[in-house]
Amino acid sequence: MFTKIRFVIASITLAAVMGWASDEQPFRAKAATEYAHQESEKVMVGAKAYDTEDLTAEAFGKKADLLKYGVLPVLVVIENKRDRAIDIQNMQVELVASDGRHGQSIAPEDLMHLAETGKKPPKLGGGSGLPIPLPKKKNPLNTPEIVERSFSARIVPPNDSVSGFFYFEARPESGDSVYLSGVRDARSSKELLYF
Repeated sequence: MFTKIRFVIASITLAAVMGWASDEQPFRAKAATEYAHQESEKVMVGAKAYDTEDLTAEAFGKKADLLKYGVLPVLVVIENKRDRAIDIQNMQVELVASDGRHGQSIAPEDLMHLAETGKKPPKLGGGSGLPIPLPKKKNPLNTPEIVERSFSARIVPPNDSVSGFFYFEARPESGDSVYLSGVRDARSSKELLYF
């Protein structure tokens, strides 16, 4: 009797987990040609600013509202159509506004600090000062998707591609551009592309 009940409970739990997992589609970057792109010496770079709530929800889920906290995620896709590897360990990515302002990308681990107030709650009462534990509100910029989907590749193997997000402390503006430098041939260290 107990084994039958365990089997039924296990079956219901498994069905619920399978149903939940099938609802969420994992985020996948498209080919570089699907975004604003540039090609040089068989290396193609595509970039797309995720500048709407729908786009950020597609990539990071509905709870991580990066735009609300002044964080602009930019997806970068690098396709290597060469027979040699590309070194991108010293690659620099900048966001440049139409008026010439430059912004450096922020490490994904540092984003969570943009959503914190930085103020400690005042002590209640006079002298004893034992703090009353208050429930903590979850930081919406402290989600695993932000770190997992960040650009972390250091090399692009021959005939392969890599992608990921760079994060900028900026509001989306028309005329924003992404400048990318430091894409080099792994053997000769020759710069291949300036995007």
